[in-house]
Amino acid sequence: MRQRLANQMLHRILHTGIHVAVLMALPGAAKAARLNYDIGASVMHSDNINLSQDDPIDETVLAPRLRFTFDHSSSVLETALRGDFQYLDYTGGSYDNDLRGEFAGALDWTMLPERLHFFARDSLSRQSVDSLVAFTPGNQQQINVFEAGPSLYLRFGEAMRSQIDLRYTNSYAEETETLNNDRYNLAARLIRDLSPTDQLSFNLEATQTDYDSISEFYDYKRYDGYFTYNTALSSVTMNIDAGYSELEPRSGESASSPLLRAQIEWQLMPRSKLLANLSYEFADATQDLILRADQPVPPVNPGNPGIGNPDNPDLQIVPDIFKQKRGMLGYEYEGDRLNVLVQPYYEQLRYIRDDSFDQNSYGGQASARYQLRQTWYLNLLLARQQREFIDASRDDRDTTIGAGLEARFSRHWGAQFDYQYRKRDSNVGGQNYTENVVALAFTYFR
Repeated sequence: MRQRLANQMLHRILHTGIHVAVLMALPGAAKAARLNYDIGASVMHSDNINLSQDDPIDETVLAPRLRFTFDHSSSVLETALRGDFQYLDYTGGSYDNDLRGEFAGALDWTMLPERLHFFARDSLSRQSVDSLVAFTPGNQQQINVFEAGPSLYLRFGEAMRSQIDLRYTNSYAEETETLNNDRYNLAARLIRDLSPTDQLSFNLEATQTDYDSISEFYDYKRYDGYFTYNTALSSVTMNIDAGYSELEPRSGESASSPLLRAQIEWQLMPRSKLLANLSYEFADATQDLILRADQPVPPVNPGNPGIGNPDNPDLQIVPDIFKQKRGMLGYEYEGDRLNVLVQPYYEQLRYIRDDSFDQNSYGGQASARYQLRQTWYLNLLLARQQREFIDASRDDRDTTIGAGLEARFSRHWGAQFDYQYRKRDSNVGGQNYTENVVALAFTYFR
């Protein structure tokens, strides 16, 4: 299975390279395309790589690594790609050597200007197989989500227009085959410009989801109707969806719920801003992975280059739908030498079929990056999370502390030393652990 995923990732890298080469060969594309990459290798040592309470294993990992970003913009095509691939060599043999990758890409092709576009995006991420046990190298899997389809635009005047979206989405999990599904979505939108900065739209969506296995239990139809309000002022941007959703499972009773999504960004001062994200809606693992692929890469992510950090190792990789309540606040400061990001959050999940995963979680993270000298940087990270499982009467408290020293020796060469401490306190026997990790990486930057 892992070899098959490795071949798929290599296939993806090859296609990305061909895509970049074709775009660079187009007339004028070289000016519009930006390709950045770095190639490096790291050595990492963990004093408890299996995250065991009673039987920790020391392990040293060697990891060559390739990271890249590619952006292209022209009158007919916009493309944004980013990838991070590494091969992990466990020198002590505690786990099988492994090729891992994370990828996010989006393409917007203007087939007919102001009339017809074709949209596609793909994300490959690492998630846990079983989120109730520690996120060890043996409890990880790759999950790929691909989405594509056309959008038709019609204009009824200077301030009124409509949009029709047709989307196909495929989800594939390396280990959790019950997650694999195909979904088909049709959305109709009526959009009105209220002013140069304000916009209001009415949206109707219908989604059919078909799972590859146990489809008689998890297939469902979903219908959404909601208003969207967007505003973009000099210091505040706001996007709000408000409406209603209805689920019609293939088996079982139908369910309905209000729908609310809000993203707010407030520029307090030239160097600092407040962020807020709120949601109250039906969701599932595939939808969460799609939304996470749209999130920007964190500006500060000190940690271990050998193991890395997935988007969300606590995401339940199951086909069940849940009702989600989530709130996140953020403060971001970008100075000449100091960058700071603080993000507390609260989340409540209630599953439709299996309440054993029902949970409340809260916590947050604080990260900082400080320029010590012209080419020397100090990275710091503190993250804390508490999960309370309602039905299982289980509480997990996870703490991560990270510190890293980064140096650039020249335009193309750099090195980084990282330390990371992880700890879990749980009221379930055998689930406690502590881990200390040190890593040294050398990198060539294009």
